Formats: sequence, structure tokens, C-alpha cells
Amino acid sequence: MKKILLAAMVLLAASNSYSQEKETSIEVRGVAKLDREVESYYIDFAIAEEYGETEGRKPFEDLKKAFFAKAKAAGLEESRFKEDKMAYQALQYYREGTLYTFETRTKEELLKATRLANGGGVVTIAGSRLKFKPVKDDEKLYDAAFSVCKEKAASLAKALNKKLGAVLTVTDYTSPELVSEENFYYKPATDQYYYLSVKFAIE
Repeated sequence: MKKILLAAMVLLAASNSYSQEKETSIEVRGVAKLDREVESYYIDFAIAEEYGETEGRKPFEDLKKAFFAKAKAAGLEESRFKEDKMAYQALQYYREGTLYTFETRTKEELLKATRLANGGGVVTIAGSRLKFKPVKDDEKLYDAAFSVCKEKAASLAKALNKKLGAVLTVTDYTSPELVSEENFYYKPATDQYYYLSVKFAIE
């Protein structure tokens, strides 16, 4: 029995050694930075009644009128605010109110819009997000990421005393998502990258 086990261990070791000697491919990843242009900024305003039953509490309709009067004074027309009552319900404020989304293509108007919120909890920024324009020159991105992969693979092949051969497979790991969301406050858009994985034959 011991002889059988010993023979099996020797056979397994030989098999592993043979596999390493016969390694025929290497897989590497490369990245290329995406230059994204912002198409639109979106900001969501929740307008809700004040808490409690205070005598001076303003009716909801008065709060809306005051909000749009302030918006108009800032040069933002009421028609540019799109109401979404279902989205307001999802906030679970449990008081009468609604949600309006404002869209703009400029940071200047975005800044004006953020000033419409107040500190009393009546008008709050419920969310914000931005939408990017479609990626341009995707072929250049592919070429850049592929070049990184090829350079890495060539270095690894050299370290293994092998020559770099043909491309066997190419996999694109880039996320197709074009919208980046940030809640409550805008932050600079994080860098995005084009990810590529390439498997090369080695000889």
C-alpha cells in the first residue's frame, strides 16, 4: 500500500513539473483612462411640510409657491423642475410633500439650484447625480489598453525565457454604466478606466 501511495505521489509531482514546463499562455490586464464629458447634472429637491402642529406652520402649497418664487428670482424657471411624487413616497418622510428634479448642463446653474435648499428641513436636497456623454474614440482606448497588456506580457515572457506568441483571447471588463450618482453633495467625478484582459500564447 505504501509503495502504491509513493508511486502516486511521484506521478503527481512529475505531472506538475511537466505542466509547468508546458505552460503555453499568460494572461494580463491593461487599463486606459477614460476622458468623460458631463452631459447633464441632476439635483432632486424634496419639499415637505414642517413637523408638528405649530400654529405658524405654512401649508404645503405655500411652501411650493415660495420655493418656485425663489427659483425664479435665481433665474430658474418652474417648468424646468420635473415632479416625481412616487420618488417622494420612497423617501418615507411621512408628511405631505413632493419631489422635483432639476436638470442643467452648467455648473453655474447647478450652484444656483443648490442654494434653493434651506436649513429648516422644508426644502432639502434628496439626491444628486450626473450623466456622461457617450465615450468617444473607443478604438483609441482599446489600442491604449491593449498596448499595456502586450508590454506586460512581453516582460513576463522574457522573465520565463519564452517568446510572446499570438493573442488567444481578449476580454473587456469595462462597466457599461454611464451614470455616476452622489447623494446630497456633488463631488468631482471619479476617474474611470477602460479595462482589458488579454491572453497571449508563449513559446
